Amino acid sequence: MKSVWTTNSGYKERLSTESRVNRQFFIQFVNLLLNDATYLLDEALSKLATIHEYQKELQDASMSAEDREKKQSDLEQAEGQCQSWMQLVNETMEMMKLFTETLTDAFTMPEIVSRLASMLNYNLDTIVGSKRGNLKVEDAKKYNFDAKTLLSAFVDIYLNLAQKPAFIEAVAADGRSYKPGNFHEASRILTTKSLKSAEELARWGVLKEKVKEAKDIADKAELDLGDIPEEFEDQLMGILMTDPVILPSKNVVDRTTIVQQLLSNPLDPFTRQPMTIDDVVPDDSLRARVDEWKAERIAAARKSRDGDQMDTTEG
Repeated sequence: MKSVWTTNSGYKERLSTESRVNRQFFIQFVNLLLNDATYLLDEALSKLATIHEYQKELQDASMSAEDREKKQSDLEQAEGQCQSWMQLVNETMEMMKLFTETLTDAFTMPEIVSRLASMLNYNLDTIVGSKRGNLKVEDAKKYNFDAKTLLSAFVDIYLNLAQKPAFIEAVAADGRSYKPGNFHEASRILTTKSLKSAEELARWGVLKEKVKEAKDIADKAELDLGDIPEEFEDQLMGILMTDPVILPSKNVVDRTTIVQQLLSNPLDPFTRQPMTIDDVVPDDSLRARVDEWKAERIAAARKSRDGDQMDTTEG
């Protein structure tokens, strides 16, 4: 007869295994959903920009009949493609609104949250940023496109995740597409077009400020740390590692980097040999050195700032 300890130990091990399997399932599911959303949005919005350009060119009265016929044919082909893509975009956005509301934790896991934030920021820039004029087409509804409805859907997704600090930090950390001006412009459109209730607008305002604050904190922390020693940098991304792991190729990267890599391509990025996340080995010694270095740099920066403040007051 097995002892109680042995039975409990086996039960806990089984639960741990099931937890890992469930986590991996959700990571793969959300990753696939993000892949689909990113692809569809890129195809649909780029087709709208193409239609915009064709419609503008066809206004040229000096265009030859042959060129006009060719351009009209290209326009009609782009229109058909855009209609299909936008229909799928609208369905996918509804799905993402539902899932981000009901599966918040799954969308803010470390392996996913940065990709999601970047996707949202990039498309927010597309529909309210400086190049949004490229999406203006004649009879937009013909292509299943409504910029106000799409903006409202994106805002819903932001708000669904607004209570998660990891999401706020990821939005702020997106150096490519996060622009405070886009959030302010979205506020203006949401208000003037009456797209959101007063309560939703208030929550959006809070989100804007939280993201701005997170950006300011991240920028200050980066200044505090100064130059990162090469041994502490992720060999793929060039960022400071917080959870370094050793790959089968013996190269060292941050865990989040290799997890995201493996979602799309289950290979060691340095040797192209098959691998899974179970093949990595935590580099605990390196992580301890990174943590110690960070603590020393932040302490030194704080001491320097405190000294500057004392000098100012003594004058």
